[in-house]
Amino acid sequence: MRIAFTALGLAVSLMLAGNLLAQDAPKDSTPKDTEKHQGQRGGRMFAGPFELLKGIDLTTEQKDKIKDLKKEYGPKLKELAEKAEGVLTADQKKARDDAHKAAVDAGKKGRELMQATRDAVKLTDDQKAKQKEIRTAGQDLTKEIVEKIKSILTDDQKEQLKKKMEGRRGRRQGGGDNPKPE
Repeated sequence: MRIAFTALGLAVSLMLAGNLLAQDAPKDSTPKDTEKHQGQRGGRMFAGPFELLKGIDLTTEQKDKIKDLKKEYGPKLKELAEKAEGVLTADQKKARDDAHKAAVDAGKKGRELMQATRDAVKLTDDQKAKQKEIRTAGQDLTKEIVEKIKSILTDDQKEQLKKKMEGRRGRRQGGGDNPKPE
């Protein structure tokens, strides 16, 4: 069960880091900064645990504690996202972004979307090893963050969080929002 939560947390982190980083971005970001993160997966890869709190009513005290966690872990999440993005060459990033756009335009979602994007990148064995190392570090960090978040929540809120995590896991394992062919 703990492994499942860790894996889920990483997956969510990989998809949602950009939202965390965007919330903490200075209001006077230059167009260059904005352009740098448009279309990048790296900027969105590691925010997951905090995104799971959306829709859960938190007290002001809890919100302050979560904000402190974001300040503590934001730089670590950003560093992992930058490492993940740094694994790819410029050509691979372009192929990934083009394939992602084409797959979205074709109506692909979930695993089908991820697979189309992944297939376009054509990673070397060395890149795969680096990504695995980054993924492992992300899983460890996500597990640490989730445990700290849980320590802030009430039992009812923990149950809500658990349901959200199970729902995301179900969508990941089931291929996202795509219905299974009959």
